[in-house]
This record gives sequence, C-alpha cells and structure tokens, in this order.
Amino acid sequence: MVMIDSTSPPPDPFWRELAHANELSGHALIVLEETVSTNTYALELGRGGSSSGAVVIARGQTGGRGRLGKSWLSPPDSGLYFSVIMNPALAAPDLPEITLAAGVALCRAVSRVCASAPMIKWPNDLLLTGKKCGGILTEAEFSKTGSPLVVLGIGLNVSTPAHAFPAELRDKATSLNQHARTAVCRLTLLKNILADLDTIMARLEAGGFAEILAEWRGFDATRGKRLTWVSTAHQAVTGLSLGPDNDGRLRIRDDQGTVHEILSGDIRLQSP
Repeated sequence: MVMIDSTSPPPDPFWRELAHANELSGHALIVLEETVSTNTYALELGRGGSSSGAVVIARGQTGGRGRLGKSWLSPPDSGLYFSVIMNPALAAPDLPEITLAAGVALCRAVSRVCASAPMIKWPNDLLLTGKKCGGILTEAEFSKTGSPLVVLGIGLNVSTPAHAFPAELRDKATSLNQHARTAVCRLTLLKNILADLDTIMARLEAGGFAEILAEWRGFDATRGKRLTWVSTAHQAVTGLSLGPDNDGRLRIRDDQGTVHEILSGDIRLQSP
C-alpha cells in the first residue's frame, strides 16, 4: 500500500479506510493521493512485474485519460478513479472483449445503487439517462515472450456536482448520486465492481464471450438509433446502429445501405 503525501490526513471516511488497507476484495491495493493517470501508474507497475489483479486507485488525477486521446475530469473526492492490472488468459485478438466485459460488470454494480438503468455507448461509455457518468480505458502491451499485460482503467463520477463540470459538458455529463436511491457508498461500490469484474473475467477466460455479449446487448444505448462514426482517419459516416456483431464490432448501416463494421473511432449519438 502506498499513500502519496501521507503527512496530510485522509480527507473523508472512504480514504481513511483505504489508507489502512493493503488489499480489497482479494486484490492488492495501491492507494495514491494524486497521480497523473492511474493507468499510466499501473502500466509501470505491470512492466515491473506487479501481480495480476493489483488495483491502483487515486483520490484525484491531474491527467486522467479516455479513449482517442480524450481527457477525463477527475476532481478529488467525488469519483472513483482506478486501474486493474491483468495478465489475462486470452489470445491477442480477443483482448478487445475485455472492454465490453468490463462494461457489463459496471452496469451490474451501478444498477444496484441507481434508480435509472445504466446503459453503454459502444464500446466504453457508461450512461445514465443519456448522460455520461463513467468510462473505461483498456490498454494492452506484450512482453518479449508474447504474454499480454492489460491495464483496465475505470473512471466514475459518483458525487460530482453539476457545477463542477465544464460548461460545455454540463448537459452531457452526470454523476451517480444524481440518480441514486440514497447517497452512494464508494467503498461498497468499489467492492461490488471488483467482485463483478472477477466473475465476468473468469467467464471471459473460460470462453464465455457469447454469453457476455448477449448481456451487453441488454445495456446497448445505441442500437436502433442514428449515430455518426468518426474514424481515426477523421472520416465521418452517419447511419443506423445495428449493434455489435458476434465479435463485438459495432455495425452501422449508412443511408446508402452499406453496413460498416467498426473496430475503433469516435461514436456520436444524433439528437432525436
């Protein structure tokens, strides 16, 4: 367990408890007062041989990252910002399945505390009532022997007030407490997420992606809706979402009837 700036008193009960914990739900725990990015920190630990399953969690991030170079707002004490180090028993082509599996685990955990049903905007955005409340960033690299090192990063807005979001995000972002039956206990939520991740990763490694994908489709926020896909080459395609295929690739049928299979890029839902 590591606490940066440990001379300062932990700011709330959540951090007071974590400050004295070396593990949580069977996961080794590295607790940081602040870091640039928990994913970056976890990748360095993984390269150094840190054990699979270790969790890096920070009170706040100064450079939280999302997909495609986007930033993730990480104000102290109002969210969960953590990364899990993994050495999954998966072939390289199957590693993208981890993001979809993690989305299911997040939806399971969030649905226990929120009256609004969580949804997923393919592949990694968690939504409540159409607004983003969380995201997943999966990063992978390989050793010289070809074994994978995967870091699964999760960011959740738990108690972030609306005024804390930049003006351009206030109609697009939300936090769990705005939809919760009672104030969300971050410790319980974190334990539940880790337990759900363990369960679903075991199923994924056992070859159960088809079952996971079937559950994921129940959380699909885009199926049957018009959206625009912006490729990594900055080409835009607008059409109807057909949902993911059996390999998890998103399918969009454009206005000319062509079906596009998407592995990466930015997805933007069109206004009704």
